[in-house]
Amino acid sequence: MGKAKTISLPNGRTWSKKGDAAEHFKAMLARYRDGSRVSDASDHSDLAALLDVYDSVLDAGHPTKAGVGVSHFERRKDQDHPGHTSCFFVVRTDGTSIDFSTRRALDVAGEKVS
Repeated sequence: MGKAKTISLPNGRTWSKKGDAAEHFKAMLARYRDGSRVSDASDHSDLAALLDVYDSVLDAGHPTKAGVGVSHFERRKDQDHPGHTSCFFVVRTDGTSIDFSTRRALDVAGEKVS
């Protein structure tokens, strides 16, 4: 079995294991209904910090999830993926939006050295 990977986000949130962080974001998603805006400031902070980590490893010139800036996050049905699951979407300040996989972002966070 591999060594547990600590997840640390730029907002100061830390988990000793990636699985604990994944459970945190899974529970967060469950607190919201499809079509609703993430209203809790702490939830917004955790999502924004995780998004920062994800965007930080993209190659220069590659479009980021944050784009021109983050207005807010929403839970929506993701019609583009098999199973039509619900996930978080980043709603940017210019009105555009894109889906955001907390699982993929946690993979990135687990690889970053603090």
